[in-house]
Amino acid sequence: MAKPLIQLALDSLDFDKTLELASQAAPYVDIIEIGTPCIKFNGLELVKEIKRRFPDKLLLVDLKTMDAGEYEASPFYEAGADICTVLGTSGISTIKGVINAAKKYNAEVQVDLINVEDKASCAAEAVAAGVQIIGIHTGIDAQAAGHTPFTDLQDLLRLGLNTRVSVAGGIKPETVRDVVKAGVDIIVVGGAITGAPSPANAARKIQRLVNSKGTHREFVVDKISDVLYVTDDSYDRKLTSMLDQARRIFVSGAGRSGLIGRFFAMRLMHSGYDTSVVGEIVTPSIKQGDLLIIISGSGETEQLVAFTKRARDIGAQIVLISAKNESTIGDMADAVFRVGSPEQYGKVVGMPMGTVFELSTLAFLEATISHVIHEKGIPEEEMRSRHANLE
Repeated sequence: MAKPLIQLALDSLDFDKTLELASQAAPYVDIIEIGTPCIKFNGLELVKEIKRRFPDKLLLVDLKTMDAGEYEASPFYEAGADICTVLGTSGISTIKGVINAAKKYNAEVQVDLINVEDKASCAAEAVAAGVQIIGIHTGIDAQAAGHTPFTDLQDLLRLGLNTRVSVAGGIKPETVRDVVKAGVDIIVVGGAITGAPSPANAARKIQRLVNSKGTHREFVVDKISDVLYVTDDSYDRKLTSMLDQARRIFVSGAGRSGLIGRFFAMRLMHSGYDTSVVGEIVTPSIKQGDLLIIISGSGETEQLVAFTKRARDIGAQIVLISAKNESTIGDMADAVFRVGSPEQYGKVVGMPMGTVFELSTLAFLEATISHVIHEKGIPEEEMRSRHANLE
């Protein structure tokens, strides 16, 4: 079975944003779709510009034509569209009109079966008339009501029509492989790419899943990359400023977050900061002017709440590195650095029980150390000279 093509659906009304999204995702997709809201708002100029910028990609214009098929579709084919869509509910005369227009430009036609009651009959009649692609499409309103395209897809595939089948409607990384296994020819992805923190990373992930080349290692790296992409770029500078203003630095975390804290504390020591890990028998008492760095995804761990209260009462500054903006510890902290966004920390199969936060925080803190090294010009030889030599 041939590899399915990936179609990027662009529905923004903003001309420049549409081009930017297309640029980010283009290396990983086969078809660029100008969605219905987008084409209605931006018209032929956007068709011409996308065709000019991405001549190696197929260009689909989602006209959803309902009447005057040949008349409406012709200027879009002339402007560079490789495929135009016509609604199955329009009737065979309108569909044949779009087919006539496509033939003049050596282009193709897709019939969209959205809201068609008898999808099998409509698809068969359209294919007999010369349509090259049949689209199973669950619209945005239907998606909001909980509908998916998969039942209709299976019914259509069982017909065995001599045509390519496109499927659209809420497809995301978790469902891509199921769509591929079903045997479709074109997989349409919109919001899972355009609404992602990094559209390029999201498109690359979809491509790997379609190609069945995604590994667990790539899955983990992609997830961490997505989290770091939406983490405020100013945090490195802000945290470095607080480190430099502190007399001494204390680092604390519970469980695996505590291990991440130890990694960070070691690198701070290597960088020349007076650093202690809370809980060690040689850790000194915290004083006014010191800085306590708490690493806690929830910001609610009881022991860390107690440490924070004590440090605040003494007059130390407090930084919370967390997955949340608001928490008990955050309310007492002088600064909260949120790694990622809350919706990225839902249940992630394969990265259980805080793994996403912990690994992302490790990468974030290593990047902070890199910032410190470059800002201060600390040579590696100097850092090595501070490393433990009784080991």
